[in-house]
Amino acid sequence: MIIMNEKNKKIIEALKNGLILSCQVKKSDPLYFPEVIEKLVLCGEWGDACGYRINTPENISKIRKITDKPIIGLWKINSETEDVFITPTMKEVDEIVKAGADILAVDATDRMNSNGKKAYEIITEIRKKYPEHLILADVRNAEEAKHALELGAHMAAPTLYRFGDNPKSTDSPDFEELAKMVQVCEGLGLIIMEGKISTPEEAIQSLYLGAHAVVVGSAITRPHLTTLRFTSMMNKYKRKIPLKY
Repeated sequence: MIIMNEKNKKIIEALKNGLILSCQVKKSDPLYFPEVIEKLVLCGEWGDACGYRINTPENISKIRKITDKPIIGLWKINSETEDVFITPTMKEVDEIVKAGADILAVDATDRMNSNGKKAYEIITEIRKKYPEHLILADVRNAEEAKHALELGAHMAAPTLYRFGDNPKSTDSPDFEELAKMVQVCEGLGLIIMEGKISTPEEAIQSLYLGAHAVVVGSAITRPHLTTLRFTSMMNKYKRKIPLKY
């Protein structure tokens, strides 16, 4: 069992049963403008979000100045040749720590990163260098979640479920896998639900199944993807939301 300091205990308590708003807008998004992330977080403040999931050191630093709620920080390094893109190395970890993230989100799958290491190995490196920081392991399934928590992550989320070999769906939540993660990881750490949650009812279902908190992103903060979700179904899935969006 990992013993946490008082600050981290307060962070975890603040997230309990809450909605973590994921504010990740690309510069190529139709809605993009320089202050968009700050405006989305202010919407979250108005709407009682319990915390935020923020991409890039630049944005984390901006958001740290306007909220004292927990920030899950990450840095996506998108590449056509690399599978691991969520905070893949300690270089990215160092920068999101400097920017003020409370929780460090990393790919903790068994895929290889750009340094030729298994992605989950970064957990041990973080524990050595930043023992006071909370770690969120983004994984694909219950087995990877259990392994990540055993290595020292404090929480895990099925963020990358759609990158598995045979995902049930790439555009709807996998509640069955969430339930399995909660059962397999009992006593090891917390499970955060993330992945295509699009309605309050799905968020409540996640809490019922044992999630400590629920991350909602695109359904709230990226209306072009919400539009595509509607039109995709209405047009018999002739166009789908891409895996990396």
